[in-house]
Amino acid sequence: MTLTQTLLVQFLLVVPIPFIVFAGFGSRRIVPLAVLQVLIGIALGPSLFGRLAPELSSMLFRPDTLAPLTGLGSVAVLLFSFVTGLHLDLSHVRGRTSALAILVASSILVPFAAGIACGYWIVGLDDVAGMHPLTFAMAIGICTTVTAMPVLGAILREMGLLAHRVGQIALSLAAINDAVMWVALTLLLARAGMRGTEPERLLLLPFYLAAMILLVRPALARGAKRMLRQDGGLKDSALAIVGGVAIGSGLLTEMMGIEFILGAFLAGAMMPPVLRKPALDRIESVTMILLMPFFFMLTGLRTFLDFSSTTFLEVFLVATLVAFGTKVLSTAVAAYLTGETWRSSLALGSLMQTKGLMEVVILTIFHSAGMISQGIFSALILSSVVCTALTMPLTALALRRSPQALGQANA
Repeated sequence: MTLTQTLLVQFLLVVPIPFIVFAGFGSRRIVPLAVLQVLIGIALGPSLFGRLAPELSSMLFRPDTLAPLTGLGSVAVLLFSFVTGLHLDLSHVRGRTSALAILVASSILVPFAAGIACGYWIVGLDDVAGMHPLTFAMAIGICTTVTAMPVLGAILREMGLLAHRVGQIALSLAAINDAVMWVALTLLLARAGMRGTEPERLLLLPFYLAAMILLVRPALARGAKRMLRQDGGLKDSALAIVGGVAIGSGLLTEMMGIEFILGAFLAGAMMPPVLRKPALDRIESVTMILLMPFFFMLTGLRTFLDFSSTTFLEVFLVATLVAFGTKVLSTAVAAYLTGETWRSSLALGSLMQTKGLMEVVILTIFHSAGMISQGIFSALILSSVVCTALTMPLTALALRRSPQALGQANA
């Protein structure tokens, strides 16, 4: 096949199939679309398709066809990070600051500490590419702590929980969790020194933040009315401006030696409220359905699920237990102590351990930086998929026959 024909076959494999399975086979109420996209990406890689049809796999995914998709995957991750920032809405924090502070501290610190301990345990099992043990352990701690806010939002929509107290608390917690994890990721990458970054470039970060908050955000707020159509939607010209802000912000952080994903995330987080929903309406679906599958395909081609490996199975099982157990229990106990019922507390814990795209993106960054080996990367990818797949059924089970747990957010 020609290069164009091969690319089009790849497009057919990764774009419509996950959505067809999601919408047409009753999976909508069982697992989120992101889980199916990751699973199909893994299935196309060496774990399944590469084993069953190695010659066909080599033909469809030869290096000259993957090179163009690498750039497309980078665009997908940038827009995904921007969408995550657009979802960051801390307005629900008002009036419950003390209770939320307890929830935030518990749901972040406990899983992070447990993840660091898990990381030190992994050091004894696996070659960690010469990384300092503490740096490696902190990378595992970030992976066990992260919550995927966009996937969480999709799950809440599917379950009808967006307008309820449990859903609003979960979104607020996830927003703060994401912000803390992006900062932790940036600091860890700077500490690791994997990207040849001059430390003095980080001195530009305060000036960048000041410019975004004091110049870019007010300018967007002043021009917001002219950027919206009469029906409230975002104009095409405004879409270019908003997208340009995300790209420019990512470029600036990349030039400072910080991952461009943080710049895109901050661009979304500082977007004026009036522009957030219109921007999400134009960007989110295209990003999640049409662009992210290519990132998942590239991730799947790097993922090899070796169930014959004792180390792979041990890391997968322990990491899953740590990530799932500590996140659920730390969030649930803190929620109960701040006045929630046990059912709503367990539901919050189940929702907060949603890993989804966030952990996949972070793992890919760590793997590309040489901070985790191929085997650990694959084991943690599978752990992320399993944790996310458990979110909907466990949340539904926790809230079953509990009307008080579904109290309206404004109640």
